[in-house]
Amino acid sequence: MRRTVTVVGSATVSADPDCARVNCGVQVIGANAQDALGRANEAMQAIIEAVTTSGIDRADLRTSGPNLFPMEKGYAGSNDVSVLVRDVASVGGVIDAIAGAAGPNLTMRGVSFSVLDSKAYLSEARATAMAAARAIADELAAASEAEVGKVLTINESSGFQPPVPVSRVVMASAATPVESGSQELRIDVTVTYQLIDAR
Repeated sequence: MRRTVTVVGSATVSADPDCARVNCGVQVIGANAQDALGRANEAMQAIIEAVTTSGIDRADLRTSGPNLFPMEKGYAGSNDVSVLVRDVASVGGVIDAIAGAAGPNLTMRGVSFSVLDSKAYLSEARATAMAAARAIADELAAASEAEVGKVLTINESSGFQPPVPVSRVVMASAATPVESGSQELRIDVTVTYQLIDAR
C-alpha cells in the first residue's frame, strides 16, 4: 500500500493597494417625482463631469439608480456612482472634485482599496507556501522513519485580507486626507506527497 502525507503550507505577503473605489451619490428632495428625478440627474451629471475632468475614464464609473421614494410632501430622489481610481495618490483630489460638483446633495459611502495586479505577489506567496509545506512534510516523514517522495497533488486557495482600518475620509478645504494602508495576501497550498522508506 502506498504511503502518503498531506500537509498545508501557508504564506502571507503585504501588498500596497494600486487602486481605490470611491462610493458616493446624491440625494435630493423634490416637489414631485419629475422634480426629484431631474435634480438628482443634474447633480449626478455634475459629478460625472467633475471626475472625468479629473482624469477618470468613463469605463471606470458605475452608476446605480436613479431611485425615487414618495414622501409625505414631495419625493426623495437619489443616484449613486462607484468611481474606480487607478492612481491611489489622487483619491483625495477626486473626492474634493466630487464634493465641489455635488454640493449639499452629496452622500458618501466611503473608500475601499484593492490590488488589481496581484500576479507578482501571488508568485512570491506560492513559492513561500510550497516551501512551508515541504518543511512540514519532511518533519512528519522523519518522525515516521520515512522520506518525502514526489508530489502527488496540489490544491491552492488564496485571497486578500482587508487592510487594517484605512480610509478615514474627512472633508477639508485642502485635499481630503485618505490613507490606503497595506493589504495582506494569503496563499494556502494543500500538498500530498508520496512517502518512501528512509535510506
